[in-house]
Amino acid sequence: MTRSREHAVVIGGSLSGLLAARVLADHFAEVTLVERDRLAEAVASRPGLGQARHLHVLWNRGLEIAEGLFPGLEDELLAAGVPEVRVPADMLWLSSAGWRRRFASTRLLTFSRDLLDWSVRARLAKIGNVRVLAGREVTGLLAGGGAVTGVETRERGTAEAGEPLAADLVLDATGRVSKTPAWLERIGYPAVRQTLIDPLLGYASRNYAVPPGFDPGWKALYFQAKPPHTTRTGALFPQEGGRWIVSLFGAAEDYPPTDEDGFLEFAKSLRSPLLYETIRDAEPLTPIVSYRRTSNHRRHYERMSTWPKRFLVTGDALCAFNPLYGQGMTVAAKSALTLDACLRADGDLDALARRFHRRAVRNAAGPWLVATGEDLRYSTTKGGTAGVQTRVLNRYVDRVQALANVDPRVCGRFVDVLGLTAQPQSLFLPDVLWRAATARTRQPAGPADLAP
Repeated sequence: MTRSREHAVVIGGSLSGLLAARVLADHFAEVTLVERDRLAEAVASRPGLGQARHLHVLWNRGLEIAEGLFPGLEDELLAAGVPEVRVPADMLWLSSAGWRRRFASTRLLTFSRDLLDWSVRARLAKIGNVRVLAGREVTGLLAGGGAVTGVETRERGTAEAGEPLAADLVLDATGRVSKTPAWLERIGYPAVRQTLIDPLLGYASRNYAVPPGFDPGWKALYFQAKPPHTTRTGALFPQEGGRWIVSLFGAAEDYPPTDEDGFLEFAKSLRSPLLYETIRDAEPLTPIVSYRRTSNHRRHYERMSTWPKRFLVTGDALCAFNPLYGQGMTVAAKSALTLDACLRADGDLDALARRFHRRAVRNAAGPWLVATGEDLRYSTTKGGTAGVQTRVLNRYVDRVQALANVDPRVCGRFVDVLGLTAQPQSLFLPDVLWRAATARTRQPAGPADLAP
């Protein structure tokens, strides 16, 4: 341990912030996590997790990374009653190309976001050199000598002057609401270039009690839109506590309503009525809540001509995705591994930001291609249009989707891309190309044809 690795500060207790703090604890004598929310001592919702009451997906790769950083986390979640869903074996999945046969490709633990947040945070709190400053907000960066030397903090909701908190490394993990662009301009750095691809998507969610004795032979439902012809998606997944999370999505400003009748009518209008038929007589456990901050948003810090030393940005604060595709938490987990690798490879903190940001952008490249490629199918999407290359790629992806519905190997590859264990380029390897070019697919007619 050198003096230059005495203290690291993480701004934001998002999952990316929690995982980053865990990594930094292996490399710094002390780590301080500054979180605006006042944190409960039990599983509970909090304002900083604006999407917590909606469906979340941590793909198997993300869970593996979290388990590696916090051994025993998976067993703890299972002991809390978190269901396990094999994808797509335990699902009825209506893809944009039709019904998908129920191959066993991967697995998900389908926990609530509040439970995951509390479980990871409780484990982080047990690490001796990590402290959490809850109920405090960062108001700006301290800088000198071309480097960030700390942050200013104050109690949330007050107008008091910021108190300095010195650090050898500062990392922003505050998500979509990150104030880094303004903070950097305040200390003399140029404005950052940003890319925004907004499908104008909103969603609404509600928890229901699973009816006693309910056993239709499946655990989850996922009914996708078929862009550009239909804009509506619906999902039903089990969670701990004997409940379902139901999330309805609408692109192109086709937002699902938050009143009782409107929510059910939206569910009924999906490409299959089965989700509606499942919940229409089920007991609601929560109000209907909505969320519309769903754009794909990149801040191109890796392209800036000048950058302060010893300052990093990660997670949604760097690159955020349309939540419909469930990629954000897994990308955050991969970025935590990238941070660890960068710190192990070179002790020079002054050069760390360039190395880390370049590699973090590579982590996000595949998910960005998947999310924006799908969102640009709608002519109403703001921030970009589908050029010739994107349209050709989308036609090929349509063919792969149809093939994945009936071919277990292609389905496995496709799910690996969604789950970030494979790059999108793997869909263009010879075995998939050959099948896509030669196979004649007869799509399943409906749920009755989808034996697991």
